[in-house]
Amino acid sequence: MDPIALCAERTLRQSEHPALKLSELLKSVSEGVDRTLDARRLRAILEAHPERFRILEPWKGPWRGTFESAATAGVAAEAWVIAVTDPDGPPAGAAQAAVRLRESVRWLARGVDARSPGDVSRWYAIAMSERAVRTALARRAA
Repeated sequence: MDPIALCAERTLRQSEHPALKLSELLKSVSEGVDRTLDARRLRAILEAHPERFRILEPWKGPWRGTFESAATAGVAAEAWVIAVTDPDGPPAGAAQAAVRLRESVRWLARGVDARSPGDVSRWYAIAMSERAVRTALARRAA
């Protein structure tokens, strides 16, 4: 398999988050494998392995023009990448509640119909809530 795809999968499996924005994954993978890597090439490599990766775009579809403005243009272009395969184990130092939440959101992403704006929007809201809860759990633990 492509070393870029292997690095992306390893990054996603070891991440504390169930999904990463394409730009977040690009930063990590380009530092580790190929500094000339761009988002378009990374996405093409990930799409070549649907058995390992899921790509969801909350702002893709016919409704995109309705919500897109200068303020949301950068957000609208962000796709989210999810590892379909099971992680090696929990991230180092992660609380049990955070791990369970992470795996629940990741598992839900596997069943989302990427063509359905409702499905993708609901998953996106859950993913954003997971990040907020993780931050709250970290603050509470400290």
